Amino acid sequence: MATDEPQYPILVDTDALIAVGNSSLWDRITENIGLTTTNVCQQELKRHHEQNRSHAPEGSRSYRLHHGSTRVLDALEDTETPLTRVTSVPRPHGADAGEQSLEQHLVQHPKAVDYVVLMDAHGRRSIRREIQNRDLEARVVPPTFLFYILYDNDLISRTAFCETCAELLKSEGWTGYHAVDAAWEGIPVDCSDVIDSDLLPPS
Repeated sequence: MATDEPQYPILVDTDALIAVGNSSLWDRITENIGLTTTNVCQQELKRHHEQNRSHAPEGSRSYRLHHGSTRVLDALEDTETPLTRVTSVPRPHGADAGEQSLEQHLVQHPKAVDYVVLMDAHGRRSIRREIQNRDLEARVVPPTFLFYILYDNDLISRTAFCETCAELLKSEGWTGYHAVDAAWEGIPVDCSDVIDSDLLPPS
């Protein structure tokens, strides 16, 4: 763990950071919620920033990856922002290195983590197995849970919460049945009067 930065109990992976980084509530999140990621995720963010075009068509995947990673990297560089980085030792490699670094950090520092935030289904299952096998107390939650923290602390309205969840699902293309269901896991808010039913979990 990097000793020059505080560690917050919410551990977030690359894709989740990009998703919320592209949202209209990113500034609220970085003003009010302490988040921690890993050096491996930071390198993935840098790669997304460099390999995707800033002038790509707005709304395209390349645009979202570039602009979302840029906002997150800017926040990581700002010492006033409660977004910090811990170092993974040994360093995971490969396509799932970011998720593996979160799992590794959780196992190494179980009492320092309350929430692990990621959307990938395989990554969620893997980390939940570790939590169950080791009898840990951390929860695995979707990126939308960060919006819920704002709402639960009276920092945004229910309407703003619901609309931003829908915004994230549509902009990230997480509109399939399982992705929508996963996005609302652990979130006890009824948004049925605010957003379309196809962006809500099955009743």
